[in-house]
Amino acid sequence: MSWLFRSKLLTLLVIGLVIWGVERLIVTDKEQIEALAETMAEDIRDKRWSDLESRLHEDFMYGKRDREKTVEYVKGLVERNKPTGVGVSLFEIEVTGDSAKAKGHVWGNVAGRPARVSIDAKLLRTDDGWVLREVMGGYPGR
Repeated sequence: MSWLFRSKLLTLLVIGLVIWGVERLIVTDKEQIEALAETMAEDIRDKRWSDLESRLHEDFMYGKRDREKTVEYVKGLVERNKPTGVGVSLFEIEVTGDSAKAKGHVWGNVAGRPARVSIDAKLLRTDDGWVLREVMGGYPGR
């Protein structure tokens, strides 16, 4: 192998590694939204109600409930039903600028049986990251 060929090969290798490294450092909007959903599920599992509320936009709505009433509603559901293994699975995320729509399921076990409800959500990007703006649904899995 000639010196020129080796230097070109080494240059291409370095460029490839840099591109791969930069790509791994950039977190996509979808990944941020998925992380938000998982963090909110952890908030519910660990009963961190103020943390959960902080992830809801100040104008958040769930039906006719504002963010404070929604957190109280979720807290009541958890206290009554004592779910275990609460999680969120998002199967569709559509990002448009600083807003996004997501569809998914909130799931867990209630009284030893699997339970799942479907949700449609709207999110907004803020200076601090993504927050939940509105949730529609909360009905048994479709």
